Amino acid sequence: MKRQNLRKALMVVFVLSLPVTMFYLSPLLTLQGAWKGIVTSSLLFVALSAVLAFFAGRVFCGWICPGGAVQEVLFPANDRRIPGGKYDLIKYGVAAVWLAFLAAFFVRAGGILSVAPLYGIEGGVSLATPVSYLMFYIAMGGMVVLSLAVGRRPFCHYGCLLAPFMIAGKYAAIKLGTPRLRLHAESEKCIDCKLCTKNCPMSLEVNAMVKASAMDSPECISCAACVDVCPKKVISLSFSSAVSTKKE
Repeated sequence: MKRQNLRKALMVVFVLSLPVTMFYLSPLLTLQGAWKGIVTSSLLFVALSAVLAFFAGRVFCGWICPGGAVQEVLFPANDRRIPGGKYDLIKYGVAAVWLAFLAAFFVRAGGILSVAPLYGIEGGVSLATPVSYLMFYIAMGGMVVLSLAVGRRPFCHYGCLLAPFMIAGKYAAIKLGTPRLRLHAESEKCIDCKLCTKNCPMSLEVNAMVKASAMDSPECISCAACVDVCPKKVISLSFSSAVSTKKE
């Protein structure tokens, strides 16, 4: 479990970095910049996250995302597995609305007029004003309340605006057949202990995925929890260009 300890340690570090990094990831700041025709750091990050996902799936979600870390810290308080399926589509609606506003704002401003990575971030530090602190506590408080009420990583499933862009990057790699970080399974070795399913932070039916030899779920965050908990080493995580043709 050394890998999982490292993963959790990294996520704690990124949570502690939020006073500096929060606005670099802010979708609201992206819209504020677009209103003036400015490409902000947060918009650049959206593009970067999609490119990263092309090669490594949603590894950002599983290893780096401060929001994901906050939700996982709350697992001891509410470790309930949450439903996915059609409810996972909510985040696509959120992303579509945001993208529509983004495009409209840039059109209103006359297009992209400049690129300013530090726009709206005084001195390069996110939490530098009373308003920024208020936004921080509202965002974190909302995520905490949602996690305590619903269960495992609900914001990642239903509300994350970045996830659809990362999923798009991941599936572009699948369609093109390029090498990427992905799960593999030797289903014939599975003993149906279902520890993979029980330990998945995204509440995926990993055991069923193994049985179907279909490991490319859009909700997989490449955390490797299923890999590390499997007593028979049925699942592995490595780079491959293989294309999964079965549907989760």
